[in-house]
Amino acid sequence: MKNAFSINIIFLLLSIVGLVLIPRLPVQLYPHNTGNTVHVGYDWPGMGADVVEKEVTSRVEGALSSMRGITWVESESFDAYGTVRVSFEKSVDMDAARFEVSSIMRSLYPRLPEGLQRPRVSYTWGGGQDSPQLLVYTVNGEGSSISLKHYVDKHIIPHISPLGGISSVSTYGATAMQWELAYDKNVLQGYGLNEWQLSNAVRSYLERHHLGIAYIEKGKEELAINLTVGGQQAENLNWDDIIVAQTNDRIVRLTDVAVPRLKEQLPRSYFRVNGLSTIYLTVHTDKGANQVELAEEVKNVVKNLQPGFPPNFSLAVNYDASKEINQEVRKITSRAFLAMIILLVFVILVSRNWRYLLIIALSLVANLSVAVIFYYILEIEIHLYSLAGITVSLGMIIDNTIVMADHIRHNKNRKAFLAVLAATLTTMGAMVVIFFLKEQQRLNLIDFAIVLLINLMVSLAVSLFLVPALLDRIPLKPVQGRFLRRRKRRVIHLTRIYERFLLFGARHKTGFILVMVWAFGLPVFFLPDKLGEKEEQENNWSRQLYNETLGNTTYLSDVKPWVNRILGGSWYWFTSYQSANSGQHDRSRTRLYARGFMPDGSNIQQMNEVFLELENYLAAYPEIESFVTSIHNIDNGRLEITFVPEEENGAFPHLLKNELIRQANQIGSADFDIWGVGQGFSNNTQEGWFNNHIELRGYNYDLIMAEATMFKDTLLKHKRIEEVIIQTGNSWRGKPRYAFVMGLDAEKLEEVNGSLQDVYRELLFQSPREIRAAEVAGEEGVIPVFLREASSGQTTIWDMHNNMLTASGKAFRLKDVGFLMRERTGNLIRKENQEYLLVVQYDFLGPWELNNRVRKRNLEQLNERLPVGFTAHDKGGYSHWRKEESSQYWLLLVVIGVVFLLCAILFESFCSPWRLSRVFRWP
Repeated sequence: MKNAFSINIIFLLLSIVGLVLIPRLPVQLYPHNTGNTVHVGYDWPGMGADVVEKEVTSRVEGALSSMRGITWVESESFDAYGTVRVSFEKSVDMDAARFEVSSIMRSLYPRLPEGLQRPRVSYTWGGGQDSPQLLVYTVNGEGSSISLKHYVDKHIIPHISPLGGISSVSTYGATAMQWELAYDKNVLQGYGLNEWQLSNAVRSYLERHHLGIAYIEKGKEELAINLTVGGQQAENLNWDDIIVAQTNDRIVRLTDVAVPRLKEQLPRSYFRVNGLSTIYLTVHTDKGANQVELAEEVKNVVKNLQPGFPPNFSLAVNYDASKEINQEVRKITSRAFLAMIILLVFVILVSRNWRYLLIIALSLVANLSVAVIFYYILEIEIHLYSLAGITVSLGMIIDNTIVMADHIRHNKNRKAFLAVLAATLTTMGAMVVIFFLKEQQRLNLIDFAIVLLINLMVSLAVSLFLVPALLDRIPLKPVQGRFLRRRKRRVIHLTRIYERFLLFGARHKTGFILVMVWAFGLPVFFLPDKLGEKEEQENNWSRQLYNETLGNTTYLSDVKPWVNRILGGSWYWFTSYQSANSGQHDRSRTRLYARGFMPDGSNIQQMNEVFLELENYLAAYPEIESFVTSIHNIDNGRLEITFVPEEENGAFPHLLKNELIRQANQIGSADFDIWGVGQGFSNNTQEGWFNNHIELRGYNYDLIMAEATMFKDTLLKHKRIEEVIIQTGNSWRGKPRYAFVMGLDAEKLEEVNGSLQDVYRELLFQSPREIRAAEVAGEEGVIPVFLREASSGQTTIWDMHNNMLTASGKAFRLKDVGFLMRERTGNLIRKENQEYLLVVQYDFLGPWELNNRVRKRNLEQLNERLPVGFTAHDKGGYSHWRKEESSQYWLLLVVIGVVFLLCAILFESFCSPWRLSRVFRWP
């Protein structure tokens, strides 16, 4: 072969370059892809979903909707927090889009209501942290939690943040302090004052007021000085100096009507590791950073700072991503290396030629080394999926090398490359389907596909150029003599066996098809246990026959499990495995999860007490490596349990799950979902699924709610409809929530010369809310000041109905002019492209045909009545749940089309691919 030496040298140099670039590849545990969506999250403690939507969400949506390249805007407003999701076209630079969203939010924040926390912008739901977590340190020391936080922020974080590749370093877990001014509403009213006058007096005393700017001359320069007054520091604060008002020739001071207390704020969320309430220092890295190297750098920085720590102060590593990365990379690398050794062993056993083995090994090393160059150029991250792609490609790479080496050895030409090219391109064409998957699936598998494509493309170059060059320098003698004759006899013998198998299959085609269908499985496990009136059954006798046979109790308990296993085939086992592990996102470690729910009237502190009981129970087991508790509200308390490596694949996780189930059943104040190991468990008493769902869309929330209420009243007039609820979210999303709704009689309210504003003001006096009055600056940061009524939280419904209210000098009770009724309400307001979404759900008692006719008639009447721009749609049934998943089956046709097109191009004929397809037919 001409230029064989040059080709070998070129591949040698490229291999050296690839080996040098290996340490420069970013190493992550999981792929970190941004997608095409930017999330904005914000918190406003103490506010309802309607207030959050009107005051914050609508403004945020309006500001972001003017951006270019937007395809979809969706928002959700909850009690005390909200989130906005903005999706962009695929051609948009997402880093630039995220920066623009951040800039818009920074300029909008000063115009948003007071008390709203600064919005968060990220690629993850709710505006959470979207950069990979590297390290979590537990901070231990003397003093309050807030003093420890300030020390870490001042003396440790500034040394870690400048490191290259670090995106953020933060502390959390500290309980902040607050000033609480507790007042008695009756005493305050006795002075002729209200809480707003009290709040204004506190704010006026504590806030810094700008007087103007003065100029002084210093030499030849003129300096500007800002003149301010007020703004008391926490160290010089004297509450007795605050004058609230002057009544009846008497000065009313703050201490006359309120009692100041410095206390810790009630936590709005909880986060603990192994049951310890400590301060946590978290370190996050940039996308594409090498987490293994960065972890070592951060640890070295902390080690160098340790001599200067105060007495009894320490930092302990609680979580180290680099440790898990090293374990997983070592595991996958050892498996890939073992697979490579097995393949090479088969090569030496078949060829019995060490030179042949050397050529295959050198080609494989060169292939992987050259592929590393492309990984580096394309910025491919090394993680679990990309390593899996490398492992999968090893067999295909060796196949290409062996085919070319054998053909050149026996025929002295490279004509076999066309067959190698056809086989490789069809395999690469099948990978195209990954680029058409849903966004989340595509983002997870994109690196896997790219790595596989790179390796296969490099294998084509290796097969075409390097293998002939190596054979030229390391020649192989063709097999001759008795070895050749033995080989030919074996080939003839195996060919005859294959021929007899094909003839046997042709004679018993039906039997082979039945065996294949049975091996794949029959969907008998999808048959329902019972058929009720809600199912689509026209005849009652067929439903009764089904329930007496396939719905019989004995059949369901004793026979059906075995029928599913025997007739379900591989389909049944795959479905069972998927359902058992659907909630476990991290398959690299065995983890057990528990999520708690509490009923209305509960608070996050009570939820915390429930989880403390579980943590005390788990602390007694040495088989548990760690358990992490995170509590955000009464609907979102989560416990994640990780086991020591020795117990992960044993019986202990299943035993612990059973013990957790027993503990959950004994806790009467909360319900639990437990999953992650074996079959999931739930004693959550959330309501069932309604068999009718009507979705209303419109651009005015009050108007669409009024229309939904009218539609609800219309439905309740039907004798077969008993319960109708108006739901803003999904009824299966959590426990049903209720609130007291006030109704007023306009005529009776007019009789007492009252108005809605009068009633609202008087009821607010009956049940005052906490008011954030001002802030005080101190050495340990800014301390908020809150006004709180002494009897806050003790008002009953009887008090609201029967306490005397006043309007225009007349006294009356709420029950005289209206009522308070407990109704099901949604704690969520959803919008899509600035359209509000409401769902009217109800159960219809009767045959499906009658239900369908009634639903269509009511839906037509509703659409005729709705204003322009408002629509109603039928969202009933279960079929719409999986439309997106089922629609992806067309991707199989895409794969077939790509393979057919490639074969037609390679064979220069549209008929040859059809002849090739006969290989896939059953004889």
